[in-house]
Amino acid sequence: MIQKFMDHAEGQNLHRGFYLKGKYTWDMFNPHWPSKAFNRFYTTQLREHGLLNQDQTNIRRLLIAITKKCPLQCEHCSEWDTLNEKDQFTLDDFFKKIDGFVDDGVSQLVFSGGEPLIRFNDLVEMIQRYRNKCNQWVYTSGYQLTPEKAERLAAAGLNGVAISLDHHIEEFHNLFRGNQKSFQWVKDAVKNCKDAGLMVTINSCLTKTYLNDNNTDHLINLVKEWNVPILNILEPRAVGHYANKDVELSIREQQMIESKVRQYNNKKHLEYPLISYPAMFRKNLPCGGGRSYLFLDYDGTLSPCPFCKTPIKNHLELTNKCEIEAVLN
Repeated sequence: MIQKFMDHAEGQNLHRGFYLKGKYTWDMFNPHWPSKAFNRFYTTQLREHGLLNQDQTNIRRLLIAITKKCPLQCEHCSEWDTLNEKDQFTLDDFFKKIDGFVDDGVSQLVFSGGEPLIRFNDLVEMIQRYRNKCNQWVYTSGYQLTPEKAERLAAAGLNGVAISLDHHIEEFHNLFRGNQKSFQWVKDAVKNCKDAGLMVTINSCLTKTYLNDNNTDHLINLVKEWNVPILNILEPRAVGHYANKDVELSIREQQMIESKVRQYNNKKHLEYPLISYPAMFRKNLPCGGGRSYLFLDYDGTLSPCPFCKTPIKNHLELTNKCEIEAVLN
């Protein structure tokens, strides 16, 4: 299994690790070590590689949209068609769904939306419920993430927060997000979460224009200035608000990002944040949607991921719905 991980990394060595609250971590996609979540997570990895029995699912990560309410109007929003619809699941409804996944081996929970902080009290209760079994993250715009809320999230057992930032210039980030306060929310949330002892990552969706204007170095330097340890780069997808638009990156544009990953993840640049670019490894590793992770929507609907919403009846279906849909279309 270790050899497979090395093959997927295309020869890139790990030069950074982070120590937080007595545990070690190296990215936002693997639980902190030592922890029960880490052990459970890699037990499912062993099953996936055929090294343990297959009586349980290989699903190890569950993304959960706990609400579709949001104060933003983001240019790239994948939830555009259902944005700000009324919440349909109660807290108990979510517990009934999530409990089954956790009992079956899921060991990482990612809470998103909409803006998950809008259901703050419910979010805190969810985190408290699964703190002893799961590594838990929140994906947020930073909306109303005050020092007090950051402390409550940390006390509940949250491991990390991924905060969205899509431009290094305040004016253009706010324009992209459809709210003139958005950049300041991000900046404040980063400080508040770091002060609370939470692992912080910046999530950035890099558009064609941003890349071709050679802005990536500016973004990386801003993340460094804010002393954030990880920058996670996402690609725009032609769904939601971007449906039927020419937004998906070309091979050349993807290679531009890959070049930055190799440059800044080199041991010569240890003072910079770790650059994470999950799409970089798709050449060697098939999409995990429906294989290693699933998306639980605000109304209880299951699908492979937030971008591929082919419904799944139950989490024991062992098919990669993303790949099947690509073949059919």
